Amino acid sequence: MKKSEKKKSPQSKRKQKAYNGSENLYDIGIEPPKLYRDSQKAEYSYNKKVSKRSRRTGELTRSEKRQLDNKKRKKRNTLRKIIIWFVALLVFAVVGTVLSLTVFFQIDTINVKGNEIYTKDEIIAQCPISIGENLFLSDTEEAKQKLETNLPYIYNAQITRKLPYTIEIKITEATPKYSVKQDKKYILLDDNFKVLETEAKKASGILINKAQIKTANPGNTIEFKNADTGECLKKLADVIKNNDFKEITSIYSNGTKDNYVVYENRIEFKLGSCDDLESKIYQGLAACEKLNESNPKATGTMNITDGKSLYFTEK
Repeated sequence: MKKSEKKKSPQSKRKQKAYNGSENLYDIGIEPPKLYRDSQKAEYSYNKKVSKRSRRTGELTRSEKRQLDNKKRKKRNTLRKIIIWFVALLVFAVVGTVLSLTVFFQIDTINVKGNEIYTKDEIIAQCPISIGENLFLSDTEEAKQKLETNLPYIYNAQITRKLPYTIEIKITEATPKYSVKQDKKYILLDDNFKVLETEAKKASGILINKAQIKTANPGNTIEFKNADTGECLKKLADVIKNNDFKEITSIYSNGTKDNYVVYENRIEFKLGSCDDLESKIYQGLAACEKLNESNPKATGTMNITDGKSLYFTEK
């Protein structure tokens, strides 16, 4: 038998098949799997055993220690960068705030709109906000309250900041809605019972009769000697305001159980308690419309105390 015809060993056949297979893989553009030497396999097996042993015993290889140290170093660097950026932003915010409150946004203009009764100079003189003050540190609520108190005919003072250096005061002026007779003069009130003026002439609007005054200081709410009387008068005023009862010309109260309104200065509505005032007044107005059809100049008293039935007593 020739040497070339010697029977090939199984190992040689496997190598030949692997080689032939790799050639076929190269032909179709795919890289064949690598053949590891026995030494490489042994090293891989050893490393795998060491890794398992290190996980079991808690000991790390040099490679694992190096990887762990690199991860820790990256985390420390990332944390350090975050802290540096946070501190920088905080410093920037603090510096910006300090500059805004000290150097920038100083008021150089105060504008006033909607005023007719008081001049611009009178309003600015009573306003605690001044030129040169910081725009954001100015107390607009305090300024509003002082203007409405010190200048009684200011019904509402709306104060706004206008960047970068302006304060704007928009005035809504008060109108006398109630007159309270005191001696030979009248105290004028707005619809919130704020005193607008004392020792004045009677204003158009509603007259408050038979009221005993405790204090009446311009710019402040009027106080009555009888607290119950004051509370009932305020309830009557609120109902009249909310329903726009223009036919009511005067009101008065003798306490929680005895309250009145007067229709066109000629018909008195006896309302009794302060309960269901709106319903009672509507009943009286509806009755007056019917009464006007037969007797438009009738005078007298209309009793609506129980809120269910009413009757009219003509004078």
